[in-house]
Formats: sequence, structure tokens, C-alpha cells
Amino acid sequence: MAKLTTAKSTMANSAKWLTIGLTAAMLTLAGCSKPEASAPQADQTAQQPAADGSATEANADAKPGDAKEVFRPVSNVTLAPGADPMAIVFATRQANTEPTGSEQIKLSYPAPDKAIVTVTKTGLADDSVAATRTRYEFKPAADASGAKQWQLAQVGEQNKCQRDRGPQDWSAELCK
Repeated sequence: MAKLTTAKSTMANSAKWLTIGLTAAMLTLAGCSKPEASAPQADQTAQQPAADGSATEANADAKPGDAKEVFRPVSNVTLAPGADPMAIVFATRQANTEPTGSEQIKLSYPAPDKAIVTVTKTGLADDSVAATRTRYEFKPAADASGAKQWQLAQVGEQNKCQRDRGPQDWSAELCK
């Protein structure tokens, strides 16, 4: 009986990752992860590293006039350059062993020379962190043959804390 339960769990997990992979492939084939030739999106601004290595700022989801969002910088992240920023981030994905309420992966091109992939996880089964948001910023670079590749420029994180564990809104502050 235990082998049957394990086999069902493995099949369900494999089916989930197959669905995710096929969805990513369909989006790529449909052109959803290709930059538009149109003007940059006005509601998004660059995430700039602070000179002292402190938190970085971004305004990816804010409307004009809103306060800038601050992201906690993440160091020691190395991703191989590639033709599609979404595929680069997707390739690093690992099976999540903890239940997650939902996960959203969003790709935007706020400028011709910038791509941003945002991974948002909500409904986490954690006693202090309720949700996390990771922002991957890419810039174009040419490979040895001169083909355009996207290269990781920086990574930042935010989180929402559980009640009485810290900020309830997106923040660079760690939960208690």
C-alpha cells in the first residue's frame, strides 16, 4: 500500500512539472516571452543597486506617484546567460517540497535593454513568512558568436510576514 501511495505522489508531481514545462514552452512559442518593439512600459522603473550594497529599489508594480518598493539584495546567484529570461529562471526551478498556495511567474520588458522576471509565492506553510517575491533583472549581452543573450544583472527579494511576525505588506525586512 505504501508503494502505491508513493507511486501516485510521484506521478502527480511529475504531471505538475510536465504541465509547467509545457506551459512555458507554449508561452515561448506564442511569443509571450519575446520583447515588444514598442516603447518601454511607463509604469516600471529600474532596480538600481545601492552603492553601499544595501536594499535596492524598484517600482515594477507601482503606479506613478506611489512609493518605490525596496528589495533585499540577494548575492551569490549565478545563472547561465540565455536567449529567454523566463526560460533561464524556469531552468533553476526545483520541486517544492512544502505546500504553496499559489505561485506566479511574470516576465516584463520595461525597456529594450532590460528584462525582469518576478516569482511570487503566496500561502506558504511557514510560521513566519506568508509570501515571498523574488525579482530577477536581466540585461542583454552578446555571446561569442555575437548572438543576443540575456545575462543576470541582479536579484532582489521581498516578503510578507505572518500576523505578529513583521510587515503584512511587501517589505525587504525579514520576518521574525
